[in-house]
Amino acid sequence: MATIPVVSSSDGPKVTVNDFVKDPLRLPTLIVDMMKQGFIADAVLRSAGEVESGAVRYNESTPPYADTDSVIRGEFSEVPIAQTSVGAPKVAYAQERALGIMVSDRMRRRQVVDPVTRQLQQVKNTLVRNWADAFLNMLLSGAGNVVAGGSDWTNSTSATIRKDINAGKKAVNTAKTSQGASFGFEADVMIIGQNAAFDIMSDDTFQKPYQGNIADENLLYTGKLPYKIQGLNVLVTPELDSIDPHKVIIAQRGICGFIADEIPLQASAVYRVEEKKSWRSDVQRASAMGLDQPLAVAVVDLAGA
Repeated sequence: MATIPVVSSSDGPKVTVNDFVKDPLRLPTLIVDMMKQGFIADAVLRSAGEVESGAVRYNESTPPYADTDSVIRGEFSEVPIAQTSVGAPKVAYAQERALGIMVSDRMRRRQVVDPVTRQLQQVKNTLVRNWADAFLNMLLSGAGNVVAGGSDWTNSTSATIRKDINAGKKAVNTAKTSQGASFGFEADVMIIGQNAAFDIMSDDTFQKPYQGNIADENLLYTGKLPYKIQGLNVLVTPELDSIDPHKVIIAQRGICGFIADEIPLQASAVYRVEEKKSWRSDVQRASAMGLDQPLAVAVVDLAGA
């Protein structure tokens, strides 16, 4: 049966502390339902299955083509064996992040609901933020392309937003192997912070195409970003503002890297902790992330532009 996340004591179904304790699976179900759509890494990286040893071995920047071309085979001649190569060997280690939620006997006796729902929200927000920080730092430090932005996007009259986005797309789409062949990447996602999102919406030059019969799509009129900008799906995350508000990330989703779970997102059934006269549930996820095609990622650096 579907559950509705509880935000406050007056929002959603009336859930008491007793309800959480009597049904040991109710609290973990609420937690997982609240969190499972919040991980930005899962929206960009491909799933690489399970991690059995706590580490994932992979090769970085493996070319998509054989080192030798095919030949026109003569009659009775032997088919040549393709000569292939792989990228540099790398290892990504699984990291476990976990937080617990505790319900005391006193809370149960007094039917104190708000502390429970507050813990739910805080645990959800914290774990989502922590995984986003790890994911974004991996992209920023491991990207194979760094493009200098042409302007500071905060200047609404001289910003070169469309040119900067196009430069990032070009870096990804024209990336080449060490043999000089094209990787064939096609950038399809752009990750920006909330500040950059507002800069785009307030930029004068960015609004110019929204005229005539599409004037009602002008961002100043709609007050929100379109689903796509210059062919790129837009993901807005406040965590990027905290890490580096002067960076914009452009990548090919599902190609640039992977995430593999050693422990998928889960929350334990509520269990008794007698010495603390409490009940608790533990939320955890252990995953390894890696960029096996770093040239499928471009970071547009707006600092100093």
